[in-house]
Amino acid sequence: MIIGMRVKPKAPPVEPGTYLAVCVGVYDLGEQQTEYKKKTHYVNQAMFAFEIPAKTIEVDGEMKPRQLSRTFAVSTSKKGNLRKFISSWTGISFTDDAFRDFDTDTLLGSAAMIQVVLNDTGEYSNIDSIMKLPEGMPAPTTKTRLMAFDIDEWDDDVFDALPEWVQEKIKKSTQYQKRHAPETEVDFPAEPKPAVAAPPVQAVPPTPVYQAEEACPI
Repeated sequence: MIIGMRVKPKAPPVEPGTYLAVCVGVYDLGEQQTEYKKKTHYVNQAMFAFEIPAKTIEVDGEMKPRQLSRTFAVSTSKKGNLRKFISSWTGISFTDDAFRDFDTDTLLGSAAMIQVVLNDTGEYSNIDSIMKLPEGMPAPTTKTRLMAFDIDEWDDDVFDALPEWVQEKIKKSTQYQKRHAPETEVDFPAEPKPAVAAPPVQAVPPTPVYQAEEACPI
């Protein structure tokens, strides 16, 4: 076996720059385990996936638009990245109550301008910032199926239709683990008790000698 022939090649990163994009996925990833300052935390996360019509890549012999995503911890805080991101995207300065009641699914299909940067090693592209389209600029369109997923309103058909890499992320959530935990308790057999020899009894004719009883396996 030639190792290199069994390894799926990585797609080259999207070049840094500003791109017109359209949101094609809004995914509730559920409660995910994260590490922060050497401590384990469980945080609800949301992911937004964007399609970049100007950038394409060959997939199974077909040219398709590139996609990038960004994941956020779900928080209503003004200082939280999620609130800053959505405010910049929509151009809305939310009040606390308005942001608390905001439905992220309404962003599905919305256009935006995204700033793409490379990570420290240059291997991956990341969405650094986002902004509302300038007035009068035509919004990009897409033929990709728009998908939203709410983990608290589980739908098997919707889940099965999600990209595989999104499914794998959702499977790590505490909600998924609880949903697919075994419903019946496994009953393991108890360890057999060791045999205990009966105390020695002197033979008294015609009474037979007592023998130690064997342990009964359970």
